[in-house]
Amino acid sequence: MNGSITAANRRGPLAAMLITLLAPLMSGCVSTTDELLGVAALPPLDRAVLVSGGAFSVGNPSERGTFRLPAGSSVEEGRPQGEEPIAFSAVVDVLQRGSVFQRVAADTDPARRRRLLSQLQSGSLPQEAVDFLRQAREDGFDLLLLIEELQDGPIESQGTNGRWPVTFATWILLGVGAFIPDRTFESRSALRVSFRELQTGEEVDSILLVPGPIDLSLTERSDLIGFMMSIVVPPFWVGDDEEVVNRSVRDTSERRLLVSLARELKSDIRRRRLGEREVAAISLQDLRSGPTIVVEAEEALSVAKLVGGVDDDVGEEFVRQLMASRQLQGGRSRYEALVPPSLRGRFQLRVGTLRGGVSSSTFRLEERR
Repeated sequence: MNGSITAANRRGPLAAMLITLLAPLMSGCVSTTDELLGVAALPPLDRAVLVSGGAFSVGNPSERGTFRLPAGSSVEEGRPQGEEPIAFSAVVDVLQRGSVFQRVAADTDPARRRRLLSQLQSGSLPQEAVDFLRQAREDGFDLLLLIEELQDGPIESQGTNGRWPVTFATWILLGVGAFIPDRTFESRSALRVSFRELQTGEEVDSILLVPGPIDLSLTERSDLIGFMMSIVVPPFWVGDDEEVVNRSVRDTSERRLLVSLARELKSDIRRRRLGEREVAAISLQDLRSGPTIVVEAEEALSVAKLVGGVDDDVGEEFVRQLMASRQLQGGRSRYEALVPPSLRGRFQLRVGTLRGGVSSSTFRLEERR
């Protein structure tokens, strides 16, 4: 009996230590809201963006996909067959909660979104698309963010991962090995989005996002029978339930794709690429003389307009100062002008080059004061 007490006493501190070390692994799934907190803290891109298109699933219909409905199914979790596997509203919501742009708005007509996507991808714009882009310009948007497609793909199992010793230790000592992610899966799906300029609908930049490897615990990859089996054998020896795995991987893949979209759009690399691919890079900089609008372009500017935030006469004077400030630096034209002291709220600067190229950016000065 004394031997049993001694063994229990030894196991107690070890079990407590394991619980402390493994608490992050045993915690519940991280929500999209939690993952967006760090993204939202970063400065937004200085663009007003209209979102259209949609994550309409494409791929081989005969192939099992991560987001594809089971054969013969008409409804799954409230989603009608043929609808977007990743809801358009979820994409817009992530962009808004992540404060990705100075302004985000959604094209609310599902049928038009699908038509516009096809029209822009084909490159031949009917009058409907031309009118849509013109209205977007008139409404003060800088770019169109087009959700191009959800390239669906199968879920691949990569087998038991390197955490199995941890799983085994917690199973022996604590009986909670079923909560340790010990098997890895990967979805071969991908989400593609692009920026489109609002003059001709041509692509400015594009992003391809993938979910990456996903580690699942026994409770996330098996059913109740599998969980009961883990009482007798180590969890990593218990087989997978295909339906449970599909649901877990699908939910995690969707969350990752949405959060990755917000993170990628706000990355320094994406900001730089976007500025380089537009006909003019417009920025608001805090120079020694004060908040200053700086425009850099390969070509000389032919026109500029300040929209919002100030009276018309103040805006016109700002434009005169900007256009008169041209300097050549390494073959590029650079313009700069102090922001009018009376400017308040959100404002947009539009510029046009001698060859007809157009760029615009939207700013909110209060964020820098």
